[in-house]
Amino acid sequence: MIIILVVVLGAAGLWWFLSQRQLFQLSIRDGEILVVKGRVPIRFLQDVRAVVADERIVSGSVTAIARDHGAGLEFTGIAEGPQQRMRNAFRLYPAADIRHAPPIQKPTLGQMLGIGWLAWIMNSWGR
Repeated sequence: MIIILVVVLGAAGLWWFLSQRQLFQLSIRDGEILVVKGRVPIRFLQDVRAVVADERIVSGSVTAIARDHGAGLEFTGIAEGPQQRMRNAFRLYPAADIRHAPPIQKPTLGQMLGIGWLAWIMNSWGR
């Protein structure tokens, strides 16, 4: 029993530690974008919307990660071409713009926890 508790606490600690490096997370479903976690500069969000529309991206995620010398983007479910367009747009925004971007207006429980699927469900309830 104690081993299970230690494993669960270790996994939770690792998840918390890794999530602290996330600056923001965007989720894409059916061509719509939802800010799941963090602060995103409005102009960068507009750039991502343009890429999603131009490239007809149906689903995926974009996560900004703090690194030793700046920040970078990680992608899930997005082809290389659109990834590069988003990276190019992201390089236009200094770290200060990300830190001072407006917070999520009226965040749902899913957004507060940073859980994408829950954020989408709760966001659809709020419409």
